[in-house]
Amino acid sequence: MMTRTLSVLALTAGVAAASVAGNQEALASKVDSANAHRGLEVTGAVRGVAQAAYFETKQDPFGAVTMPDVERNEFVNADFNFGFRPWESVRANAMLRLYAGMQDYFASAAKIIEVPWINVEGQVGNNFHWVVGDFRQQYSPLTLFAPDVDILYEPQVFARKRHMAEKQQLLEGNQRNLQGVNLQFRSDLSDALGQVRAEGIFARLNRAQALDLSGAEGNILPNDSLPGATQASNTDKFLLAGNFELFPLKKNLYVAATAMYIFDDEDSYAYTYRHYNDGGELTTDVGDPYKLDEINPFELDPQKTLVAAGRLGADIAGIVDSKNLILDLTAEAAMSMDEVTTSSKFVHPNATSADAVPLDLNEDGAITPDEIFAIDPISGGFKMERVTETKNGLAVNANVNVGYKTDSWTVRLAGDVIMNDSLWFNNLAQSPKFFAQRILNSDYDGNTVKYSVHSPLYTTFDALYNFAPKFSPAPVTMRTDDNGFKTQPESYNIAPYNKNSWTGNVYTKAQIALLNAMSDPAIQMILPNGMATANRTGGRATLIGNVGEWLEAQALFGVFSQTSPLSGFKKVAYTEFGGGAKADVFKVLGISRPLEISASYRHSERNMDYDPAVAVGSAVMKTDFINAGIYCQFLPRLGITAGFQMVTMEMNDLQQKQSMVDYAAIASIAPLAKGKQYQWMVGLDYTLDKNAWLSLNYGWVTSSNTYNTGLGNAGAAVNLPAYAADAKVDDAWPGEFTSKFSQNIIEASINVEF
Repeated sequence: MMTRTLSVLALTAGVAAASVAGNQEALASKVDSANAHRGLEVTGAVRGVAQAAYFETKQDPFGAVTMPDVERNEFVNADFNFGFRPWESVRANAMLRLYAGMQDYFASAAKIIEVPWINVEGQVGNNFHWVVGDFRQQYSPLTLFAPDVDILYEPQVFARKRHMAEKQQLLEGNQRNLQGVNLQFRSDLSDALGQVRAEGIFARLNRAQALDLSGAEGNILPNDSLPGATQASNTDKFLLAGNFELFPLKKNLYVAATAMYIFDDEDSYAYTYRHYNDGGELTTDVGDPYKLDEINPFELDPQKTLVAAGRLGADIAGIVDSKNLILDLTAEAAMSMDEVTTSSKFVHPNATSADAVPLDLNEDGAITPDEIFAIDPISGGFKMERVTETKNGLAVNANVNVGYKTDSWTVRLAGDVIMNDSLWFNNLAQSPKFFAQRILNSDYDGNTVKYSVHSPLYTTFDALYNFAPKFSPAPVTMRTDDNGFKTQPESYNIAPYNKNSWTGNVYTKAQIALLNAMSDPAIQMILPNGMATANRTGGRATLIGNVGEWLEAQALFGVFSQTSPLSGFKKVAYTEFGGGAKADVFKVLGISRPLEISASYRHSERNMDYDPAVAVGSAVMKTDFINAGIYCQFLPRLGITAGFQMVTMEMNDLQQKQSMVDYAAIASIAPLAKGKQYQWMVGLDYTLDKNAWLSLNYGWVTSSNTYNTGLGNAGAAVNLPAYAADAKVDDAWPGEFTSKFSQNIIEASINVEF
């Protein structure tokens, strides 16, 4: 199957290369003709991946893990973007996605044809523009924004894989994917007043939808009852936003204001039925009776959040009309007014207040499941009444760029300052694009794959770069009768699901809190929710310089702290520093083809100073991220690419103990004392354009994590592999256990965007 897929990919790439390179003029002419005479525009992308990952470890000689240690993901999908213009001022856009996965190649019903993006847009006159349907938008880091991860001088061989993973999810930079109505007005006034822009948005962010609480799709922690564990929604969630921007003095000044209201439509509140046993526990046994239940019984409070923000900016260099000076600054302040529930009760419409049934709230403000079982709110005729309180949060961001540029070199210093209090909340700016998940060889994890960064076989590189649009997991047993599927893993149901760490979801407050607890400290420790991260104050500076187009270098330093330290601590501080450079050696020598070399290093650190009344000392976590890459095109369009990445992590004794407290709600773990993971990949690629290539790659990922098994019940730790039990000595766990494993990856990929 791998050979057949590689042949198809190679043939497709050859045809695409000949078509693009040999007939570019004819193609352009035909497209122009279609646009001019038929009102039709066609763009799109073809992506295909054939990938085999082989898991290896010498620590499982007795086969404690019986699940498959080889995973093959092979798929091809084509996205065609059709733009129809029946009238000059109206245009309809639709993306048609054709998908075929080689896991179920012979199952014709498994082929996918879908329309993941559709809208109608138009304009009235020269100033008014409208969109109905799917659209993208971003305003600022504190209002409407999708936070990304920052990898300094990421090697091209890996950057291309991340590009494909994000495109598969229809992500574009820091823009939010929205669905609704977008109205825009733009007008150029004069040189003094500049340009004015006004925009209104009404969009649906989520809908009332029932999800299988034990399935991998749509759940952050399947089979768990923590707030935020599932993305099932009891109501429809909407966004109502208005944005105003003015660019006076020939667009060298910037004044803006944004108002956003994010709310759940309580009229859409819905219920479902699930199986519960006599003890009131949710089960999957069809023999247990059905009981009326909330769609998401772990997150019942509807959201009502108002965000108001103002921004000021100035391009001083533009005002003084300097071609060499770089000097601009921007400042933004935003306030969130979030309605939270302080107490709840079910009340019969005809009952007096004395007959009200009080409900207990857990520490996260959600109703405990036992209270839901006590009363049937539908058949009993009860309705829920809530006592609410509005909590106001404030966030302030400021940015300055100062430097000097000539025709041959540039040097620039970029500075960012943030002051966000602990009550600040805006999920349209805080929902991350990246949710670290296990991807390749996930069958081997079995019940623990859902714990993401706390899974035994997790690596940062696997989460960042690999994806499988439709993965069919192996059953726990390979029996072919009906009983073979009665035993379902804790992490997923035996059903196809999408494996990808990149997402455009807008999360709730509880979901964001849970994601932060499951974030990857190697890349998300400092600002897990971008510049809008709550409970942060501090700043960072980045010095950037370049010589022509052949050399660029950066150095960065940042210091942050929690505005309101966590309970039990007097201070929680973060530090990061690093630098890197990239150079095109061939450009210096006057050779037209590229020889690009890059390298970078970033250090991140968290120090949690305990309150002396609780403990003495600091809990310290340190991570280091190293990148090195090379790309050489030795023939026209044909080249080799190679990359190396390494992540190290270390915790002191107090941090190891604190980790058990931090993650107790998620899972029982053995604290990580130190870890080291690295990967290298080398490949041959045929490049037509920036986003059009065929790659054949071979890579190796190695991980070595040392856990402190002397703390807690290591035998029940979910982040230790199953074969760790073989390391027992006289039935007593040693103080440390080092888990070592590797992944051998062979892949071919094609990405052609046209």
